[in-house]
Amino acid sequence: MLSSGIIDLAIGLAFVFGVTAALASVATELISRFLGLRGTYLLGGLRELLDSGQIGTDLTKVDKDYDAWKNIVTGISTNVPGISTKEKPQSATGAVLGSPILRSQGMVGDIISRKLLVQASKPGRPSVRNIEPKSPAPRSSRRSPQKRAPRSDLRSLPAYISPTAFADAVIDLLVPKPTAQTTTAGQTTAAGQTTAAGQTTAAGQTTAAGQTTLDTVRQSLQKIMSQNPVPDYMAPLMPLMTSVNTLVTTAENDITSVRTSIENWYNDHMDRVSGWYKRHVAWFTIIAGAILVILLNINAITIGRALYSNSVIGSAVATAAGNHPPCTTADSTCLGQLQTDLATVAQAGLPIGWATVSACASTRPACNWWQARGITSTTGNSAWQILLVVAGFLITIVALTPGARFWFDLLGKLGTLRSTGPKPTSSSS
Repeated sequence: MLSSGIIDLAIGLAFVFGVTAALASVATELISRFLGLRGTYLLGGLRELLDSGQIGTDLTKVDKDYDAWKNIVTGISTNVPGISTKEKPQSATGAVLGSPILRSQGMVGDIISRKLLVQASKPGRPSVRNIEPKSPAPRSSRRSPQKRAPRSDLRSLPAYISPTAFADAVIDLLVPKPTAQTTTAGQTTAAGQTTAAGQTTAAGQTTAAGQTTLDTVRQSLQKIMSQNPVPDYMAPLMPLMTSVNTLVTTAENDITSVRTSIENWYNDHMDRVSGWYKRHVAWFTIIAGAILVILLNINAITIGRALYSNSVIGSAVATAAGNHPPCTTADSTCLGQLQTDLATVAQAGLPIGWATVSACASTRPACNWWQARGITSTTGNSAWQILLVVAGFLITIVALTPGARFWFDLLGKLGTLRSTGPKPTSSSS
């Protein structure tokens, strides 16, 4: 059984690392918002999921992409005269974002007001630029011909699209526009339904309850996938239609199952995009954490030595850690309480901050600034002391990389272990 001193040491270090990682994550989130990274990665991830090759998306034309594709679906599904099928949508991403469901979701105004271009790029490296080209054009083909996007536009992009809204927008692309027509008795409509005399129907549109039917989706997909050869004006959305056709084929025989399949497909890909984003901002976290560690003098070696050698400090930190819920998100109230707890344990003797070390607390011997802060030694072996300070900082910085959630989860397990206490001795018979 581990002694209480070892457990208090582990709890204290986990608490300090968790608080520091939470504070560093706040700085990372602020930098990410200023640069507009979440919106950039969301749109880049959508382009990676929905389009192929070198197809980009001009956000000022996504409404036209949506209308053009709806006209195509309506034309081939209903054979209604006057429906144009020759307008070419630029991309599947544009058609989905141009849907009324997503056009203004998570942002002020419509997305078409953003003069931005979601460029084709390597996986994991999304690029959103200004639609205006550079002047003069760059000589190197490796450099983008478009101007940099204004940070204000990037910050105004949606940072999140729910799976439900995405699935509804994709299904909406397969529903023909309402083309009301009056039928005679026994006439079969484009939806394959026989109507009574004089009944007006929206061909292939919705049920009486206003819900899109699975038959409507399947009929549209059948007409789309039967195009051989595929017309040029349909080519940009064929990768999306092929994926959706597979999801519909493998789903159960109801529209709810289709929606769930599309949502899962979206979620699986967005998990990859989240990984790209976390790898990108990891450097922000390390840099912000390093600055925080140095400014607050959070030295893992010094803190560990104090926790292990002084049971009062160890118990105070363990108590503060056990009385506070974990902060795994940038919640201002929770983080504010953590800072208060950190200040409390520092007052209890935890060596955080650049206060004068105990060896230089008195006027004799006189210490210079470096010695008073514990950076150099008062005994003359300064090289070893500097090495320990640097090593302590590096250990703390590296400990921030798993994130606050990891340390607070570990803290909960250590708190449970501490509260159980030692195994009771068996009574003698």
